[in-house]
Amino acid sequence: MAQKDATLDVKKPEKYENRVLGSDKTFTTKYTIPRRIMQGMSTHYNFFFNADVKLTEVVTGAKQGFMDDYTELLPFYNYTLDATASQKTELDSVLQKCNAGILLHDLRNEWIDDMYFLMGKAYFFKKQFDSAHIAFQYLNYYFQPKTEEELGFKKYIGSNLNDEGNIYSVSTREKTGITSKMFSKPPRRNDALVWQLRNYIEDSAYNEASAMIQTLKRDEIFPRRLKPALEEMQAYLFYRNKMWDSTAQHLIPALDNAENMEERARWEYLIGQLYALSKKPTEADAYFDQCIKHTIDPVMEVYARLNKIKLAGGDNEEKIIDENVKQLLKMVRRDKYYNYRNIIYYMAAQMEMQRNNYDAAKAYLLKSVKYNNDDPDQRNRSFLYLAGLAFEKKEYELAYSAYDSLDINSPVVKDAVTVSHRKDALSGVVAKLQTIRVEDSLQKVAAMPETEREKYVKAAARRLRKERGLKETESFNTNTNNPFANKATTDIFSGNEGKGDWYFDNNSLKSRGFTAFRNNWGSRPNADNWRRMADIAAQFKVPEPKPGNEPGADGRLNNIENPEDISYEGLLKSLPLTPAAIQVSNDSIQSALFGLGRAFKDQFEDYAEAIKNYEALLNRFPDTRYREEAVFDLHYCYTKLNMPVKAKQYREILARIAPQSKYIEYIDDPGAVEKRKTKLKDDATRNYERIYDLFLEGKFEEAIIEKAKADSIYGNIYWTQQLLYIEAIYYIKQKDDNSAINALQNLIHIDREAGISKKAENIIDVLKRRDEIEKYLTNLDIERAKEDTVAIVEDVSRPRTGVQEQVKVNSETKAPGVAAAKGTVIRPSIDSSVFNRPKPAPQSGFSYDPAERHYVAVVLNKVDIVYGNEAKNAFNRYNRESFNDQPIEITILPLDDEHKLMLMSGFPDAVGASEYLNRTKAVAGAQVVPWLAADKYSFIVISAGNLEALKNNKDLEGYKKFMEDNYQD
Repeated sequence: MAQKDATLDVKKPEKYENRVLGSDKTFTTKYTIPRRIMQGMSTHYNFFFNADVKLTEVVTGAKQGFMDDYTELLPFYNYTLDATASQKTELDSVLQKCNAGILLHDLRNEWIDDMYFLMGKAYFFKKQFDSAHIAFQYLNYYFQPKTEEELGFKKYIGSNLNDEGNIYSVSTREKTGITSKMFSKPPRRNDALVWQLRNYIEDSAYNEASAMIQTLKRDEIFPRRLKPALEEMQAYLFYRNKMWDSTAQHLIPALDNAENMEERARWEYLIGQLYALSKKPTEADAYFDQCIKHTIDPVMEVYARLNKIKLAGGDNEEKIIDENVKQLLKMVRRDKYYNYRNIIYYMAAQMEMQRNNYDAAKAYLLKSVKYNNDDPDQRNRSFLYLAGLAFEKKEYELAYSAYDSLDINSPVVKDAVTVSHRKDALSGVVAKLQTIRVEDSLQKVAAMPETEREKYVKAAARRLRKERGLKETESFNTNTNNPFANKATTDIFSGNEGKGDWYFDNNSLKSRGFTAFRNNWGSRPNADNWRRMADIAAQFKVPEPKPGNEPGADGRLNNIENPEDISYEGLLKSLPLTPAAIQVSNDSIQSALFGLGRAFKDQFEDYAEAIKNYEALLNRFPDTRYREEAVFDLHYCYTKLNMPVKAKQYREILARIAPQSKYIEYIDDPGAVEKRKTKLKDDATRNYERIYDLFLEGKFEEAIIEKAKADSIYGNIYWTQQLLYIEAIYYIKQKDDNSAINALQNLIHIDREAGISKKAENIIDVLKRRDEIEKYLTNLDIERAKEDTVAIVEDVSRPRTGVQEQVKVNSETKAPGVAAAKGTVIRPSIDSSVFNRPKPAPQSGFSYDPAERHYVAVVLNKVDIVYGNEAKNAFNRYNRESFNDQPIEITILPLDDEHKLMLMSGFPDAVGASEYLNRTKAVAGAQVVPWLAADKYSFIVISAGNLEALKNNKDLEGYKKFMEDNYQD
């Protein structure tokens, strides 16, 4: 029971200061047997029982939401602390019950230590390890055995003052008699010691955990019932430190600590995995056998059997793998494993790859996908493995199809960025490969003798009609412009009888239906349940890349592979039978081969494959338009492969075919090329900055001429978003909407995610609707009230008495019922004492009065009024969004030939103006006027009196110096 020297200092609310709690009576009330029974029963059944049930439900819920991946090393526990900590409400309820159970009852009853123990576990499952440590440690210190004489004194744990004499012990001795076990419960202090161990391990305090484990192992009175739990903690410590062999050795004696047979089987599976990692196949095989014997989870059983097969060893590795695969195939044929064929075939593929049998592994992976029922993780695992193998074997179409079938968000995909990048790159590669294959096939057919070609095309037409479910005599031609199409003779007297024909007797409906189906669903196998993903994936048809997005993939590729007109004449038209058609076909092949070389060189860094495609291009088309680039890339690839002789050979070829080629300089002196590029970039940047300044200063004609010159020299790669924006504003003012939209689209193309790009998109939308908006505004009839007119609204709620009332006229005329909204002035965290210091001597006629009405001014330096108004509109939008409760008016005041002041009024004193300036200055360049260069504007705070002085003396620099000396930043 609790000790008499364990006091609780609870601060009570003022309302309950005089209330005596049950725990307060511990030291004032005699602990009689009836009191002991009542206090124990109340604590046990009203508080401990409910809290314990709720805590058990939290752990059970975390276990139910946990999913084991048997292809990886299992986690030590079948739940995570993140899952328990997410149930914060339930754990807070447990803590509340624990606190109430302790405070409302006599601290001497037998269940108080249980309440502290539950409290520590609740904090642990909340991942509040410090609080859990305190709770377990309190239980450790205050519930250790003490005699009456030791009460009130601190007694160190493990002290020789214990009853055991010289025996070093930190545990509490437990009664082991049958009567004691039947009518009393063991003290929770020993359990708290074990849980303190796990708390240390989860908090990564491995040194403290290791020291405490050794202490408890040497403790002779440590209870036998907790020794499996202690072994569990020892195993967990080794597991966290990845010492697999030691983990297995200590987890074996901890098996009795498993809560049920299923968790025991899971730990046996884990022990088998640990021994397999430790290269101990015999021990691993034994524990996989134990797992199979005890588990009720068929998935775990399948994986345990598969791991047993993988562990089978012997001298002849080829023979062992063959026997293992045969055993797996026997499992496939058994009804017991019918639903786990996908897993078995996946494991068979892995075994085949141990002897580099790619073809067999590919076949098994395709079967794994085909027989996948409702296991998305295994499906993704099979696709990912197949994609990697196919990519290594250079089967790019199969690899792309497998990557395309992956769920990129699946936990199976560890590196989603790499997979996504490879998939995108393969999409272009597959499109080019299809282009080459199709064009070569068409040229081969076109080169046949006419009789053979006619026979071949007619056979192809019959095959296509059969695939589309049409009769031999039917023609499927949706091309109304085909002069050879079989068209039914129109009967002008027939009426609409054809509309009632049965669908399959109506060729027109059948043709339209087939086209609509194929457009919606693509090519589908003629099989039952064709809509099911598993069956479609089993066919493993390579998705068709979008034509036109890649070099060599022109728009006719899809028409050739999926022709609408499948008559003999329609198919014949797709063949390159004329010199012009052959040239078009050859151009597509050249573009595809060059694109493949670039893709393998730049995206995959597969230089050998790039060389293969470049050399195929040069061998087939010696005069290709890509010859110069292809030869240079071949030099680069051979250099990367450390083959200098071949690289030199292609350098000489390049010098022979293009003596003035820029690529020769790249090869001979790459440093000089980089210097020239840097100089070109610097020159372009200076020129475009000057053009930007010309636009801002209003020298529009000169700016347009200079930009045209610069574009002719540098192209469009050195444009900036700021330049394009102000150019678009100029075109908008000139009502040249097409030029403005073109400039804005180029701006968006530079960086679509930039804030200025979002603004450009809005402007484009408005420009496209300019006529509509202007027409609406022109036709809008707005009747404004006269300024001196006062409208009198009659109060209908008051009955008229017929007596004329006297109207009192105030000396100040006010509009009835209208009150000016008072803006809320934002008070910053600025030391107001700086505004109360003595006024300095006037400088250049300026005086300092923080209480005077103030302005915030944006000083525009050499900015034309066109862009000044644009800046004004931008700040108006910003003020409405960020200071909507503060009326801020903006006016533009020309100060001199170079400077304009954009004045913002509405600040009653220097504090409000300074706060606005500090907030706005930080975001102006990124959010408000991103198109305006930083050296083109600046901010000042100025009072009304100083503004008048500035307008007279024009001394802007003098005022800036005055502001620095008197206003806080």
